[in-house]
Amino acid sequence: MRAAVAAGSGLVLAATLTASPSAADPETPSLSEAKRQVEKLSHEAEQANERYLDLQHEVDGASKQIKKLRADVQAQQAEVDEVRSAFAKTVTDRLASSPMGTTTQLLASEDIDDFLEGLTAIQSYNTTQADRLSAYEGEAAELKVRRKQLSAKLELISDAEKAMKKEKAKLDEKVSKAEDLVASLTPAEREEVYNSDHGGTTRGDDRPSTSAPKVNASGRAKVAIDFALAQLGEPYSYGAAGPGSWDCSGLTMKAFGAAGVSLPHSSSAQSGMGSSVSQSSMSPGDLVFYYSPVSHVGIYIGNGKLVHAPRPGRSVEVVSVDVMPISGVRRVG
Repeated sequence: MRAAVAAGSGLVLAATLTASPSAADPETPSLSEAKRQVEKLSHEAEQANERYLDLQHEVDGASKQIKKLRADVQAQQAEVDEVRSAFAKTVTDRLASSPMGTTTQLLASEDIDDFLEGLTAIQSYNTTQADRLSAYEGEAAELKVRRKQLSAKLELISDAEKAMKKEKAKLDEKVSKAEDLVASLTPAEREEVYNSDHGGTTRGDDRPSTSAPKVNASGRAKVAIDFALAQLGEPYSYGAAGPGSWDCSGLTMKAFGAAGVSLPHSSSAQSGMGSSVSQSSMSPGDLVFYYSPVSHVGIYIGNGKLVHAPRPGRSVEVVSVDVMPISGVRRVG
């Protein structure tokens, strides 16, 4: 499913930006309105993409649990079968050795000592059988619990996959609308939309950069930053985690993966990793999250700058860290 998100939607908007202009349309929006609409549609598409990835993360986790649950159910079934078999064998052996029944034999006994010994044996036998029956009931109850857990996980996956299809449909719809809008612009206007900031504004040294700056970092943070900066200029693509194209959480996942830190492919899931850091205490290598609910992430590289994969039509770039509304900062390295 994840490949379906990336395929056919990642670079389409970028390609549209350089396509030939369409015939003049009296309803074509102004450049400022086009910028606003493209930003809005791109953000909504990114939200749908990240929700999709978050659901995929949930499905992946549940799938791993299901494998373990299936093994548990199998093992528990073997325990139940073993206890049941032992219980059945004991009963069968007892009946075979005493066709008339132990109680009948005792009543017919004329020796008091034999009678008392036999009675004690019956009580011991009954206690043993009760214990075995209790063990069987316990094992059977545990099997029922494990089967219920497995069923719940399978249902969770089914629901998540249905939700993923809905998010994929939303993503395709937003991308299509943005493509149609950009196609209605002149080449110069397309270039203006292409160069507009993620938040719709650029000025002076706040303009996005695809040149790698010098970064003062060390350890895992440096490895992650160096990896991300090495991807500068590579295009954004929904659901992509390299090589050659990226979405926001795919870039951060692979960057920290290179540093030996495992992150899920979802900005929302990543926002729960590591420890929280205040904006005033940010250090190079911290993950910076945007919007509420979280739908975008990048890596702080110091000096008020961020490296991230922005949106379709754009490439991995360095921008001002406050280019979008920050919702949280996490230290994971």
